[in-house]
Amino acid sequence: MFRVAKVLTAAEGADTTALIDGLSLTAGKSQYVLRSRLEPTLPEAAAGGDYIWQLQFAGEPEYRAWLDDAGREAASILNDAALVRHVDAVSYEEGRAGSKRPLDRGVYRLLLINVNKAPNAAAVAQFEHETYEMGSYIPGIVRWRISRVQEASGARPWTHIWEQEYQDLDGLLKSYMLHPHHWGWINRWYDPECVEHMIDNHLCHSFCNFQQSVIEPENGS
Repeated sequence: MFRVAKVLTAAEGADTTALIDGLSLTAGKSQYVLRSRLEPTLPEAAAGGDYIWQLQFAGEPEYRAWLDDAGREAASILNDAALVRHVDAVSYEEGRAGSKRPLDRGVYRLLLINVNKAPNAAAVAQFEHETYEMGSYIPGIVRWRISRVQEASGARPWTHIWEQEYQDLDGLLKSYMLHPHHWGWINRWYDPECVEHMIDNHLCHSFCNFQQSVIEPENGS
């Protein structure tokens, strides 16, 4: 599957109903969009935008077709300064995904990352592998996926999207954020004082509630 994720920050005083309805319409009337989800971010998502918009396509050709069709209307809305102040966006082929169990509802979190100081391809592959393994080490993560970004826009030229789903907010803010494997091992990729540091310190970190999982593991569980 081919996916698009956009983190939207609404303009001050924006008509958010017009924003939500307008974007939803550009997805709902298109034959190319398999699934669209537009959710408000949770208050705890500091600097995480106001909305997360996700689109799913059968493949990249369908995504390109949407861009040339209803996607033009979506771009017009997103470029309207009266409605939207900032957008961080990525498009990507689904990467490696894992799951502990099915999850119909909970908290979805994404992290947009810019690996801009990687010494070589092997280091990037190791970072991706260790990021994926977090799902096995950290109990609160129920479903997870790490993907390489194909196209990016916004505050940084994003290179990866790290997605997780949790049963509740504690799974993210406590089980994940405070877990020793997270800050004691994985954090070295992000810490300028560590020799392995290779990730831009500016991240796009946002999360929202969901009613239907968007992370589909390879085994289908």
